[in-house]
Amino acid sequence: MFDIEQIDSVQIYIFVLIALLFTLLLVVVVMYVKNKIDIYHLKNALYEKKDSVIEKKRETKSSEQYFERIDEFLKLAGLEKIGSLAFIPILLASMVISAFFIYNIFDNIFAIGIGFGLGLFIPYFIVKTLISRRKNEFNFALSDAISILVRMMRNGVGFEQAFKRAISLSQSNVFKTLFNKYMKEKDLIGDERAFETMFKSVKSSEIRIFALSISIGKSSGGKFSNTLEKLEDSIKQRISLQKKVTVATQEAKIGSYMIVGILILLFVMMNSNFNGALVNYFFGTEGGKFQMMMIMLWVGFGLFINSILTKID
Repeated sequence: MFDIEQIDSVQIYIFVLIALLFTLLLVVVVMYVKNKIDIYHLKNALYEKKDSVIEKKRETKSSEQYFERIDEFLKLAGLEKIGSLAFIPILLASMVISAFFIYNIFDNIFAIGIGFGLGLFIPYFIVKTLISRRKNEFNFALSDAISILVRMMRNGVGFEQAFKRAISLSQSNVFKTLFNKYMKEKDLIGDERAFETMFKSVKSSEIRIFALSISIGKSSGGKFSNTLEKLEDSIKQRISLQKKVTVATQEAKIGSYMIVGILILLFVMMNSNFNGALVNYFFGTEGGKFQMMMIMLWVGFGLFINSILTKID
């Protein structure tokens, strides 16, 4: 077994650098192979009949469905350029690096499993955080854009012109990118299919309500601005409620983190009073390392449960 005191910091940096370079090389190779496979299937699809293509889709393997789900998951976070075939090597590298460090800290066979779990959770947590931030940014920008749209239509400006102006005035890059793409696609494939494409890029209930309102407003014979005014009030109420929920959940999470911080502070103070005896025991003996590993596992599990209980969608 390795001892963390015997590992030079330079060796750790070299190991991490090698792992990152290997991951980068693997990503490049996988992306190259994926592009070749996509081109091959595209060429075949051009020469095959429609019925045979549909039949092949029905025979799609479950493994391919998992890759598609990962692609959809990454697309919601704005990471569609990475793709599932590049994300999986990154995930594996994270698991290996995490297991290496956890094992060398606690020097226990169970630490390898914990390290793999931690390395698997960290990228997932990062992607989930990006999805949540992307959704909130989009919803806030949508609320502001609808307000601008309604005011301009009250002054006699047409929907298309007012909507383009509202998009250009938005300070959200996510909102601008998605709706500029929508404005280009809707004339080619229609509003409904253009919005379906957008639904795959952002996880937002508000955009679905907005799409439904546009569909109803354009198909009805009534005044379109009245429909948008009602939508504006509804979206504002949802955004206001979302802000209150966010504040409430953040307060609960901060309380948990403060408790953990107090425990760490107490450990540091007690270790200082006992002349480093706690560090020597918990990080220098086999029994102490195992106990510290279980304590940290229990604290991490508690924070995870707290995040689930305080999460409100």
